[in-house]
Amino acid sequence: MSRISPKPFQVSLADRGSSVVVRVRGEVDTATAPQMGQAIDAQLVRRRRVVLDLSEVEFMDLHGLAVLMRANRRVRLDGGSFALERPAPCVIRLLELVRLEGEIPILPDGSGPPHAA
Repeated sequence: MSRISPKPFQVSLADRGSSVVVRVRGEVDTATAPQMGQAIDAQLVRRRRVVLDLSEVEFMDLHGLAVLMRANRRVRLDGGSFALERPAPCVIRLLELVRLEGEIPILPDGSGPPHAA
């Protein structure tokens, strides 16, 4: 039986004018979550509207979840805007397991303002 290799981890930025999309691809775990967190933090410091596209995330553990919670808490305390865009099923499931669904704003496709899922 052959194992399907995961997509390599990658974080990229896309400017949308008033907002920036941080796109994450691959597995978000103890080794890669800090890189995702640094990309998000760098944009929040600039007071940009941050949209985190998680549509190509194949796996996320609690280290990735901690990054999402920290960014959401930071926005609530310091102002700004942070939302998830098209989170992969594994991300939705993780949010459900720890009962955080609805706590972090989710955009269906980036076309409108953030709203709770």
